[in-house]
This record gives sequence, structure tokens and C-alpha cells, in this order.
Amino acid sequence: MKIVRLELETNDLLATQQFYAHQLLLPMVSYTYWSATFRVGWSELVFRQTNKPVKPYHFAFNIPLYSLEQYQNSFQLPYIDTSPSHCKVAYFPKWKARAAYFFDTNGNLVEFIERQDAGFIEPAEDIFQGISEIGLVTNDVPATTRQLSRQFGIGQFLKSQPMNDFNAIGDDYGLFILAKTGRNWLFTDVPAAQQQCKVVFQTDGEQTHSLRI
Repeated sequence: MKIVRLELETNDLLATQQFYAHQLLLPMVSYTYWSATFRVGWSELVFRQTNKPVKPYHFAFNIPLYSLEQYQNSFQLPYIDTSPSHCKVAYFPKWKARAAYFFDTNGNLVEFIERQDAGFIEPAEDIFQGISEIGLVTNDVPATTRQLSRQFGIGQFLKSQPMNDFNAIGDDYGLFILAKTGRNWLFTDVPAAQQQCKVVFQTDGEQTHSLRI
């Protein structure tokens, strides 16, 4: 699965634009008074200005294999401790992945993740392969899993074990991370909260779907 467009909301579009353009060096596709669009590999990341309260999102970028420390050095960000020993790298042996987490200027939990099975070794012109995860918050994780599977044909992520309050569906190129409302995002004390977003994604056969939460 590939997430080709992700639309999120922000209360401070200018600060968001400056963070993603100047600190993460994402190419800006367009910028208006109400929205900013960035290119992230095969994905587009869109932020839209709103005056309504916005709860934190969680999303991730795929980075090249064996490059996590290099990216941490290149992007000087307040990376989150992932262990009591203040390690800034999270290890996921079952997922064959390593990751680093940080908050953006909106309080969103953003993740750099390298995956052994994502086929991304050396970047060409793109420093990120694409948006690889978006957290979808629901009151009923098993029911939402079944609904998305029936509606879009998205399969269980085979490296993840379904739980009542957490699940991952998709593959190493694109995942929906399903979290139960109120469950803290990993390595943080930030509770998952339902929030509006739009995801445009492609499944096997490059069929394009749109999901609005």
C-alpha cells in the first residue's frame, strides 16, 4: 500500500510551513493562505489552516536502510527517549525496523523509520521514500480493522499481532496504525485522539482510494 496524499489540520500554518520546509527540507509543492503542500517521496503532505482545536496526529516517513543515525545527525531535532537509558533509537525486531521519534511545531508525533523490507537503500533525489504510516484513532480497533479490510481490501500487517487497542494494517510501504482512543502513543504520554484527516492511497494493482476521517 502507498499513501500518496495525506491531509492534516493545523492551527498555525506559518510555523508548520517553516518547520517542514526549513527544518525537514521538504520541497514545497504549493502554499496559500489556507494550506501548504509538501512532497515526501511518492507522497504529498498537506496541512490546512483551521481555527478549530487540533489534537496531535502521528505519522511516519520511510528513510533509507542503515541511515537512521545519519538522519538524526542531519536533522537536529528533539528526539524522544525510547528507553530508560535515554536511547534515541527504537528497535522493532519483529518489524525488521528501527525508528526515531520527535514532535513537530504542532505537537504531532513524527517518526523516521527504516525498514529492511521496504526496498529503500540509497536515496536518489528524495531523502524520504514516502509517508509510511498514519495513525487512525478509533473507539473500536477490531471493528475498524474489519471495516477497512472489507471496504478497501487492506490486509493485516503480517509482522504485527492484532490487539484490542492497537493494530497495523497494510505493508512495509504504507500502514494504517489503528489506535484506541485514549491509548498513549508509543514512548510518549500523549493520548491518541480522534482527529479529522484525509488519506489518499493506492492498494495492489495501483487502485486509488480516498479515506476521510
